[in-house]
Amino acid sequence: MTSHIKKSLLLSISYLSLTAVIYAQTVEQVPTYSDTKGNVKVNLMYNYSMPMGALKDDVFNNNSPRGFNADVLYWFQPKWSIGGSFGFQDYYQKNPRQVYKLSDGSDISAVLSQSMQTIPVMVKAMYMPGAESSSIIKPYFSAGAGVNLVTFSEYLGEFSSLNNNAAKFTAQAGAGVKFALGKNDKAGILIGANYQYTPYNKYDIKSINSINLQAGVQFRLK
Repeated sequence: MTSHIKKSLLLSISYLSLTAVIYAQTVEQVPTYSDTKGNVKVNLMYNYSMPMGALKDDVFNNNSPRGFNADVLYWFQPKWSIGGSFGFQDYYQKNPRQVYKLSDGSDISAVLSQSMQTIPVMVKAMYMPGAESSSIIKPYFSAGAGVNLVTFSEYLGEFSSLNNNAAKFTAQAGAGVKFALGKNDKAGILIGANYQYTPYNKYDIKSINSINLQAGVQFRLK
């Protein structure tokens, strides 16, 4: 993905967040401190991932619709929360048949397929500036950091040529909107996007970066 497209996607995320903030500020603000502080909430999100950089250019040209993310967050202040995040994403690419040279010098005509599974485990924080308002639409911002468990496999035909497992640092920043449901903000629908960065430096893949589109639900445990 070119830098121009990358900048356009990041600007789109910023525009989405800014629009939500402006909209929320036009709605009557009614404090509800007792309903938003001291709660534990769970976010369950479908994750659609778009590879970027070397991951896009050298390995996976296709986006991945096979992913999810789950957060458990404690809202220690009405607008602020912190907790843990766990996710999964599956990338797959099947290339046309070509002739490849093996390590022993021989040639083989085969279909090259590559797959990668990522499992990010992070400490995550979320900020919701309109958490205390009566607005149905509430913008949010999130950030997290932790470890990404990466499995990369490559096959020439039915024979495995590469199989590597690695644990790498990862960081993430995102934004979106919540559509509040029910009384006292006990549940809601989340729609947003985030940018995830993971350095890799294996097999000419310098990083595992992606922009992820997300949609899911939020509900309160207590």
